[in-house]
Amino acid sequence: MNPLPQNLQREAERIASRHPCPAFYVQFKAPLSFARRLFFNHPLLILLRDRLEPVLQEDLGHGMYHSARVSIDGAALIQAEMETNPMEPARLERLILMGLIAGLLHDISRGEERHAEVGAREALRYLEALPLQTEEIECICQAIRNHEAFVTPKTCARPSFQLVSDCLYDADKFRWGPDTFTHTLWHMMNYQELTAQELIARFPWGMTGMVRIADTFRTATGRQFGPEIIETGMEIGKEIYRYLVQHFGD
Repeated sequence: MNPLPQNLQREAERIASRHPCPAFYVQFKAPLSFARRLFFNHPLLILLRDRLEPVLQEDLGHGMYHSARVSIDGAALIQAEMETNPMEPARLERLILMGLIAGLLHDISRGEERHAEVGAREALRYLEALPLQTEEIECICQAIRNHEAFVTPKTCARPSFQLVSDCLYDADKFRWGPDTFTHTLWHMMNYQELTAQELIARFPWGMTGMVRIADTFRTATGRQFGPEIIETGMEIGKEIYRYLVQHFGD
């Protein structure tokens, strides 16, 4: 990363550290911890991460860091949603595994037009090389196909498929909160070779998109906790915008 976006990222991280942690990450520590253990230790996830590492580039801020965050949050959301609908532990763990895999693969075609649809087809190549059942592959591909914002999703064939799909979407949209300003923005700035003045000019438009996303969460847990995550991101963004204008504005 070039020096300017790198330095701005550090300043953004400093600003973000002064803000409270969103409640989702406090209330669901146990599901998040379980999801992380599976993510880093399950043989399927280890194999898939090794294969994706050279493919998921950070150029647009949607590389392995982003995919890992979506993967773990999506798996935790599945657990949270199933608290009121108990499932046999082995089945639930397998469903959580599907959520983790979907999160890792969801942005595999991020740079393509209609990246969700293209990504579902590209993900199929990786999934067919894994020891997964046909319906599990279908579940993951449907979730990837449905994760794009401001596009009407297709209804999934089974309730369990729908759960994985909705949790992937919500976990991906959680990234529109603080992650936007501690990670994604600076990789995009670096990749697009934006000046600080160009970034300032684009800021109001980007903040408008964040406001819109807050009303799109699909799970009950996402609707309860997602808006706060977005609001926290917006408060961080306002401080960063003031910092940019103070130091780089004309």
